[in-house]
This record gives sequence, C-alpha cells and structure tokens, in this order.
Amino acid sequence: MNDVRAAWPVRPNLWADRLTSYAFGVEAAIGQNPMRYLLARRFDLTAPTSALTMLFVMEPRVLFGTYVRIDEDPGGCRVQTFLPTMARPVQVAEALMFDCLPLTDVGYLDLMAWPHPGLRALPAADAGPAADAGPAGTTRTLHYAGPDSVPTLRVHEVIDLELSMVVERIFVRDGRPVRRWEIVERGVGQESLPLRIRVSRPPTGHETEFLRAGPPISVPQAVFDAEPVRLRDWVEHRLMDAGGT
Repeated sequence: MNDVRAAWPVRPNLWADRLTSYAFGVEAAIGQNPMRYLLARRFDLTAPTSALTMLFVMEPRVLFGTYVRIDEDPGGCRVQTFLPTMARPVQVAEALMFDCLPLTDVGYLDLMAWPHPGLRALPAADAGPAADAGPAGTTRTLHYAGPDSVPTLRVHEVIDLELSMVVERIFVRDGRPVRRWEIVERGVGQESLPLRIRVSRPPTGHETEFLRAGPPISVPQAVFDAEPVRLRDWVEHRLMDAGGT
C-alpha cells in the first residue's frame, strides 16, 4: 500500500498555517500536578513530508530538561527521548511509538506531523465499529503493519474536510478502544493550530486537557541546528517576550 502521508490531502498535525518554523507553549495538569511544555517544529522546505519536532518538558521541575525529538522524512520516522539522568538520548523502539511519554498523556503519535510510516490504510469494510465516529467520507482507519509479536493496533481518525485536518483520533488495541485524542477548541477563524486538546482513556474514564498558551511564534530555521538546550532557551525567552508562556 502507499504511504498514508502522501495518500490523503490532510494538513500536518499541529500545523500553524503559513509558518514553516515555529514554536508554542502548552499547559496541562496531571492530577494535581501542573505540566508545561514547549513544542517547536521545523518543516524541511525542500522535502514535502520532512519535519523536525522538539518537545521540551518545563514543568514539573523534577522533569525539567526532558525532551523528545522526532525526525520525519520519506525514509521513515525516528524518535529520541532524553532525561537529565541519561548520559545521552535513547531511540524509542518503533512499537513503543504508539504509546505515551512516561508519566504523561502525551502520545508520540500526537506529536508527529504525519501518521507514522508503519501505519497503512484499511478499506472501510475492514475498519470496524470505531470508524463510525464521524459522518461518511470523513474518516479513515489505519493499522500498524508491525511484527506479529506486537498487539493488533488500529488508529481511527476523523477528518474535518473544511480545514483538511485530523480532529479526532481513536487508538484500538486488540479490538478495544484504549485512548482518544480530540480537538475540543479550535483556533480562531480558519486557524488550524488547536487551542485545546483532550486525551481520554475509555477503560478508566481518565481525561487530560492540553491548552495552548498563546499564539505560535516564528522561529528562524537555523535555530533548530543548535543544541537542544540552546533551542529550548531561545524559544522560552521569545515566548516570554511575546507573553505566550
């Protein structure tokens, strides 16, 4: 099958309209613990499906210095995580990319600009009941074509045809919905970058909401070539100057 990143005219996830290199802040609460993140993304202007995404954990302080790096290109997708206790970043195994960062409800797939290249489109007849989450013609179902040792994984997505973007995503393992990602408050007007996103877990009823803290800022492409700490500090200072975090 064809790579679903090229098969559908759907805009990248967390796309900030005309900005090709940008950053913004995100706030959330896990229980009583406030969480704060910085997300920065650079699209490769010479390759339509290539992007670098960096997520920095700012709060809680015990996790400050943690970051995730996601490199996407036509050849695949590579995810690295780093915690201050590590000597160097470690690469996330492909099968684990469909889970969440430790101690959070932040999914690796939620941070990617496009569906993971290991996901393949399923015909509507094979999609299953969860694919009925939206009106006809606005849904697609993807399945993970991984090794047999990995539990059956399907991802059902609802697409807003007017904005050409995914607005809801349901993760199904071995036939059971285990996680739902959905945009509950969109940007103003035709702005595509969401203001508020909810993640819920049907088996437990647990919910977490992520709120964008202000508008995105433009980031020079070259800033992404710096060390992660320098990129994080540059973004943090610019967001503070803009009153966005």
